[in-house]
Amino acid sequence: MDEIKKFILKYFGTPKRLFVLGLVMTIPFLLLVWISFYDWGFVGTLDKRIGTEFYNERESLLDTFFIFITRLGDGSFIALLTVVVSGYAGFFKKNKQIAWWYLLTVSIGAGVLNQAMKFIFQRERPTSFDALIEQGGYSFPSGHAMGSMIAYGALLFLVIRTYSKWKVILPAILIIIPLIALIGMSRIYLGVHYPSDIIGGYSLGLAVLAFSLGIYSLSLTKKEIKNPIETKK
Repeated sequence: MDEIKKFILKYFGTPKRLFVLGLVMTIPFLLLVWISFYDWGFVGTLDKRIGTEFYNERESLLDTFFIFITRLGDGSFIALLTVVVSGYAGFFKKNKQIAWWYLLTVSIGAGVLNQAMKFIFQRERPTSFDALIEQGGYSFPSGHAMGSMIAYGALLFLVIRTYSKWKVILPAILIIIPLIALIGMSRIYLGVHYPSDIIGGYSLGLAVLAFSLGIYSLSLTKKEIKNPIETKK
């Protein structure tokens, strides 16, 4: 387990590699942007086919489950999570640098940037099937997918960097990664997003997170990059 952690920190802990990762992660988003100029074409067809498969699986128990899951990606919940994590890092861990990094990363990436992208592309939400929840605004890229990738992804990074014991790290991985995936799925199931919206949100969210981590890493010494965050007071 320790070797896995060392591998993650070694190959995804340097600014250069994080910036490269960020550039790579933008590729799916940029491809979808290019396709959008052609009125979504075959991607729009795939969106409807995949969406139909989700809609055909609807039942009351799944409805309740996915409505609960999607609330964990709501803007209000992400905002609360951001305040809690930033407050914990700043006041309890006495690490204001991490607190501000998390606060600005989520606020700018999941909030400002996502809304700017929605305004630019102005893709309408799905209309072929009845939505199970009310959702205003535009569709691409998904704010829930992008926001959960940034907020929960950054939280997972902090857990990996802060704790050395796998009894903390492994449960965090097993909870956070499936949760991010389920939040994206819930948006399709509930009828408020196309699958391509989710892919675009994940892609841009990962890119933002990688770039933000790269910028943060520039302020660290080599010793700090290798050591847990909690050692820095």
